[in-house]
Amino acid sequence: MFNSIIKIMLYLILSYSLINYFNFFVWYLGDDQMIIENAFRLSLHSSLPMFMFLFLTHIFYYPKVRKNHALVISFPPIILLFFINLGFITSTSNLYYFQLYQIPKFFDVFRSFELGLTLIIISLAILIISLNTFKKVNENPAPTSSTTIIIDQNIYKYTRNPMYLAMLILQVGIGMMLSIIHIIFFTVFTYIVLKYYVIIPEEIYLEKNFKLKYLDYKKLVNRWF
Repeated sequence: MFNSIIKIMLYLILSYSLINYFNFFVWYLGDDQMIIENAFRLSLHSSLPMFMFLFLTHIFYYPKVRKNHALVISFPPIILLFFINLGFITSTSNLYYFQLYQIPKFFDVFRSFELGLTLIIISLAILIISLNTFKKVNENPAPTSSTTIIIDQNIYKYTRNPMYLAMLILQVGIGMMLSIIHIIFFTVFTYIVLKYYVIIPEEIYLEKNFKLKYLDYKKLVNRWF
């Protein structure tokens, strides 16, 4: 019963956030006019519920007991969405409220719907290939689950972390497509958190459990490319 209530609550919070995000970008990418105060308010109604959704998802679903899995800081999709959301609210807060600085014009080269969409498609393709590789060997891709084998086939012959690479590409693509430069900037923070608080703990876990087999794999395949 409690779990059902939690799921309904999270669904409602996420739905409220996404509806407001949709309304914001219909206006932001369109030709309609909006009072600046209303634009800022709408951005808050988009981002703050998303932060709440991410926080509660971590609280209720991140494993409380440290079992046989990597000691990652959180679920990687939560990290990705957190910094996309943070980049968005940083941008709108400066643009519609604080107005402390302007993004230099030469960064406008990154405002491209077509290129952003292309990067999103590439990232989703990498994610699908990666997930299918896990599915073929009956492994759970979540870093909070135990690992029974070293996956070194398919896309994992070329990069040890294709899903995390795809997440970084996805964030850049979203920033470009939505013309929010801060989302692109905040990819740096996503990279740092993924590297030091997800990937390195995973590597420690895999080295401990698979020893020379994983060390040999590390020598053959780079972390990113």
